[in-house]
Amino acid sequence: MDLGGSEGGSFYIVTIAGKIDRLKDSIVLKSYLNTVLEKGVVNIAINLSKVTYLDSGALNVIIYGHDAATKRGGKLVLIAPNEYVNDVLSVVGLNKLVKIYPAEEDFANASKTH
Repeated sequence: MDLGGSEGGSFYIVTIAGKIDRLKDSIVLKSYLNTVLEKGVVNIAINLSKVTYLDSGALNVIIYGHDAATKRGGKLVLIAPNEYVNDVLSVVGLNKLVKIYPAEEDFANASKTH
C-alpha cells in the first residue's frame, strides 16, 4: 500500500494505491488519518481509484475516520472506488454511511459548489 495526501480546497485528499490487506496497512492508514485530524482538518476525502483490494480492517478504518470527522463537525467521503471495491462497500452498507463519488470529476465538481 502506498499512501499520500494533499490539500484540495475544503477537503484534505488522502490517496491510496495498491492493496489494503494487512493489519499493518490498516494501522498505518488509521495513524495517517489521526495525524490529519490532529492538524485540525475536519473534511477528508479518500481517493480509492488506485486501490485494488481492501479487507475488513480497511473498512473499519474508513468507519473510524467517518466517525472521527463527524465528531469534529466535518465529514469523510470516498472517491472513485473500482467495481470490486465499490461492491465490497455496498455489501457491508458503507455506501449508506459514507458519501461515495463514482469518479474524481464528480468529487471535483461537487466540492466546487460547497
